[in-house]
Amino acid sequence: MTFCSKCGSQLNDGDKACGNCGEPVGGFRSNDASSSNDMWMGILSYLGVLALIPYLVKGQSQFVHAHAVRGINLLILEVIVWVAVGVFSWVPVLGGILSTVAGLASFVLSLIGIINVANKENKDLPFIGTIRLIKD
Repeated sequence: MTFCSKCGSQLNDGDKACGNCGEPVGGFRSNDASSSNDMWMGILSYLGVLALIPYLVKGQSQFVHAHAVRGINLLILEVIVWVAVGVFSWVPVLGGILSTVAGLASFVLSLIGIINVANKENKDLPFIGTIRLIKD
């Protein structure tokens, strides 16, 4: 006799999921490969130029496509900011400060995007979420 690890209900032999709460039994998940692919493709969306992979691959879920668009928007904004930092790099102190702030902001926004993917949340990035250089 086995019991559900989530709700404690009794399970019958051969059950793939709990009849009470729907928790998978023994690690079985009906969408395991698909959700794993979605998560990895979503993470790629926030790794610079690699955002092009989930954006260009056909047949991605809406979740992956939305994160890919956000990732490409972030990439374009990063390029614009780095060009601006390059323009101000002739000023020794200002160039160094702007470079540090731009690099840290880029890292933090990418990390927030990856955390959103890991939590299966379809949220915009803070501060730049309303900027749409690439449309859905």
